[in-house]
Amino acid sequence: MNSRCVAICQLSSQPQEDFDVNTELLILEGNEVHISTWDAEPRDGGFDVHVLNDRVDALGFMVVTDWQFLDGKAYAVVERRTDHGAGPSLTSR
Repeated sequence: MNSRCVAICQLSSQPQEDFDVNTELLILEGNEVHISTWDAEPRDGGFDVHVLNDRVDALGFMVVTDWQFLDGKAYAVVERRTDHGAGPSLTSR
């Protein structure tokens, strides 16, 4: 059985002139944080679910609940894919 983790997607709080992306996805897995960043704007008050699912998949996880949107952030429960290795604990840009 895989342990479930939390995925949070939000707009970056980094100053735009010093940071070439504006969206970040964080997956909290035990004592590790997995990060994916990219340049994209939320559409219609929310993030693109297909892009979120692709980003989660690229980090070696799969979404097990629907994405929920609250206060400009997206949240989902994810678990590590069994067909991927442990992967790095930090992935960025």
